[in-house]
Amino acid sequence: MTGAGPAGPTAVSEAGRGPGPSAPERGATAPDREPDAATSHGPLEGGRGVLVAAVLAVLAGTVLRFLSPAALWLDEAQSVAIARSDLDGLFTGLRQDGSPPLYYLLLHVWIGVFGDGAVAVRALSGVFGVLALPVAWVLGRRLGGPRVALAFTLLLASSPFAIRYSSETRMYSLLVLLALLGAAAVTWAVRRPGPLPVVAVGLSAGALLLTHYWSVYLLAAAGLVALAGLRWDRAAALRVLAGFVLAVLLFLPWVPTLRFQLAHTGTPWAAVGGLGSITTALDAWRGGVAVLPQLLGLTLVVLAVLALVTRPFAGGARLGLSRHRGRWVLVALSLGTLVVAGVASLLTSSAVSGRYTSVALPAFLALVAVGLVALPDRRTAAVLLVGCVLVGLGLAASAVRTPRTQADQVAEQLQAAAPGDTVVFCPDQLGPSVSRLAPAGLDLVVYPDLRPADRVDWTDYAPRNESADPVAVAAAVSARAGDGAVWLVTSRGYRVPSEEACEETGEALEELRGAPGLMLEPRRGAGEVMRLERFGAAAPTAP
Repeated sequence: MTGAGPAGPTAVSEAGRGPGPSAPERGATAPDREPDAATSHGPLEGGRGVLVAAVLAVLAGTVLRFLSPAALWLDEAQSVAIARSDLDGLFTGLRQDGSPPLYYLLLHVWIGVFGDGAVAVRALSGVFGVLALPVAWVLGRRLGGPRVALAFTLLLASSPFAIRYSSETRMYSLLVLLALLGAAAVTWAVRRPGPLPVVAVGLSAGALLLTHYWSVYLLAAAGLVALAGLRWDRAAALRVLAGFVLAVLLFLPWVPTLRFQLAHTGTPWAAVGGLGSITTALDAWRGGVAVLPQLLGLTLVVLAVLALVTRPFAGGARLGLSRHRGRWVLVALSLGTLVVAGVASLLTSSAVSGRYTSVALPAFLALVAVGLVALPDRRTAAVLLVGCVLVGLGLAASAVRTPRTQADQVAEQLQAAAPGDTVVFCPDQLGPSVSRLAPAGLDLVVYPDLRPADRVDWTDYAPRNESADPVAVAAAVSARAGDGAVWLVTSRGYRVPSEEACEETGEALEELRGAPGLMLEPRRGAGEVMRLERFGAAAPTAP
């Protein structure tokens, strides 16, 4: 499902029974079949109260998708800096940034209409997050009827991970939407012959590839599912595979830029992830490390496992490995995607980040929804669903009040700077978020090459930083400032440049200009933390 396009020919056929909308799985006995969507009880059997509660939960999740702290952090500010450029500047910025173009082009158009304020640019992700909810309902209904549809929609609406990235100026909310749309296109291609479903698969899968490179791992898992589907429904599998071929063709014009990015950009800011991609995803999806997030994460995992080890029979369920292909397709698109990503991380020495796992989230939540509905006791299932929704919304509500950067505090202190003062950021990754908010008239530059601070250039990033001489950089900054003050913004915990390089820069500035004044201390829990020091006029040189 999260592979959207990747769902494969058996991903979400009615009741998960295989290639066709009504074909029973080969070898399954009647008691093992899931109830057909047309005959299963509706999700509103509890009456109007259930409907009201579900609507309120979705509304709460919708509102939270448009709430967030005021200041943009690095990745958001970088996205806006690239997207508000003209098209030539946008594509140049993407070569340096290491990302594909679709989200930035959409954000470029959005900024042209609504402006580049924090609320405006984040609202685009909120819109994507809200649009994903009705698509989840449709897919959940195809997967297992209205009860699965309700559970899947509520789990996505209340997911602290989905809410977080629906309130951030990045492409991850769009990834979730495209994954769901791709899954819908695949189910259409499975159920209906003809060129239009194939085109729909190609467009959705191509859009995924042009949004984030981790979509490759999702489509790889989906492609394996489609190849396996050749055994039981050759025509449907070939339609899905043809759609994937079309997606590759749509991506081909971007390949020259991708080749440059592979050679010159990467993830120098983090260690190689490897198969830790699985735990990284679960940690991110649960919404934190405290007791409640851990309880939520454990519940979701247990329910996902239940979907695989319960088999329906005569009005109930019994333990036994599920024979329904739809459930195992969801495993391939969630766990399988993460495994492929982990192996690729080891082979390419690239990082794994929790936010990248957006591509696998929908399939995982769909599997959790199936596990909920598989419980024989409807009341237990309802209690668990309500608990997951309330905890998820509570965690998300807490997160929207948590600052993601101290950029606004640094900018406030810089109000005291004189026009022409020099502000240097070490590492340069602190620059974009402050640049949006800093008063006009200041010279904002970054370590080590004194480039403008509004965006990070990831081209050959590690070699550039590792070859720099902090003492020489400090001398160049001091000379650039002349009689003006130098403001140094630093932080700990960054891999490149090293903490030692930034500390040496500060020490060299102190030798040139005397002891600095501490203007702002790092604040724990602020996400992107910063330290601000002010160095006065340069010390007079001896005659």
